Amino acid sequence: MPSFKAKAVVLKTHNLGEADKILRLYSQEKGLIDAVAKGARKLKSKFGGRLELFNFIDCELSKGKSLDILTQAELVRNFKNISSDFNKFLFCQLISEIILKTHPSESESSQKTASLLFKLIYVSFSEMNSAPSGDLSLLEKTAAFFIAKYLKITGYNPLIDSCCRCGAKIGVENNPAFSINSENSLAFSITLGGILCRSCSAGLDNHPEVKKSITKEEFKLISLIFTIDLKNYRNLNVQAQDIDNVLKIIGNYARFHTECNIDITLYLDKLQA
Repeated sequence: MPSFKAKAVVLKTHNLGEADKILRLYSQEKGLIDAVAKGARKLKSKFGGRLELFNFIDCELSKGKSLDILTQAELVRNFKNISSDFNKFLFCQLISEIILKTHPSESESSQKTASLLFKLIYVSFSEMNSAPSGDLSLLEKTAAFFIAKYLKITGYNPLIDSCCRCGAKIGVENNPAFSINSENSLAFSITLGGILCRSCSAGLDNHPEVKKSITKEEFKLISLIFTIDLKNYRNLNVQAQDIDNVLKIIGNYARFHTECNIDITLYLDKLQA
């Protein structure tokens, strides 16, 4: 059987038979890979603890009919702080589920997309791993970064620089259509795909289910999160309530437009204070 090598992250596992393990891997070279690691659950398995959830591995696989066969695996990095922290584990599980439920098959995925998503998963897990225990705001901030960049890489990012309904260009500071102060707010439409100008927003007053009011701070954060790099985003000072609201907005946006059926609020409700 032909074989190939890949750098991959373990996103999901489940047992097969008495000793085998089925793996769902996301690789830098090929995107999503479904594989079986034969004998992985034996006490003296050659894989040891290398195939635990969220580990990054260098691996060699043989092509199979329905599942590839993992023949070798070397640990590149594990994130021990994730497995020992429920909240970190929960957010990494969210990231994994988004990838598993929305990413196209290997034949439909370009190598460039696979490489970008692989790097995004790595930096997101790394941020989660190094976050101080109990800092829920930082975990939400990282999850929001992942979702925004995921949407941008896969082409689902919302329309931010102009109204998603009429196309009017956005200029919060100098455009009356988008001016905002403490007494009013902008609107974001999940179903229509982005920011609404004041006129279009007013026209949807009888349809509150298609729009959500957002503050000026939330708008600025949404605008930044799709363009800013990790280093600058990490140093960005944001209020806990703002990041919580923005995470829910873009999480629900992703749910609607990618049809991944992942309810971000269900994950947030599980968080342990």
